[in-house]
Amino acid sequence: MDGQVRQRIASTVRTESDSERDGEGTLTTVDPADASSDAATTAGNDHSAMPAARTAPDEAARTPGRLRSAVSARFRLPAEDDPAPRAKRLVGLSLWAAVLAFLGLIPGGRLGVTLALGMPAPGWYAPVTLALGVLGILAMVGGFAAIHRDRLPTYLFTAATVLLLANITLAYSAL
Repeated sequence: MDGQVRQRIASTVRTESDSERDGEGTLTTVDPADASSDAATTAGNDHSAMPAARTAPDEAARTPGRLRSAVSARFRLPAEDDPAPRAKRLVGLSLWAAVLAFLGLIPGGRLGVTLALGMPAPGWYAPVTLALGVLGILAMVGGFAAIHRDRLPTYLFTAATVLLLANITLAYSAL
């Protein structure tokens, strides 16, 4: 039973430096029971491998066969050991999302009124408007899911903004 406790502790403690990565790009963990207080002897201890999916993507995650690990490294809910996002960044993304949601009422409202009142509209208008709206919402959700990434939320919110502007343009040109 003592070995199981040590193994569980060893699986939860990990090192984050690039020097602790093996050739496959996985992080290594140190068994706290084996580690001494001297840092020089810690490097020689027995390490076990831990996947690097909870950290920044490495070169191995960029190979074509590792799409799933690359996506899970970029889009994930934060774990207990993740630092909280900066308040300034969170407020900025929240305000941007609020503005997009408010402006999204324009094409959504025009589509709703058009369908409710039976006004004439091209046959492609409703599916295209809905598709652009759903893609924009998914981009915003992805931006919030990737809040720990450096530039990815900005790219996703920019894509959502472009989709919304295209949707507004269609609402005023097609109807």
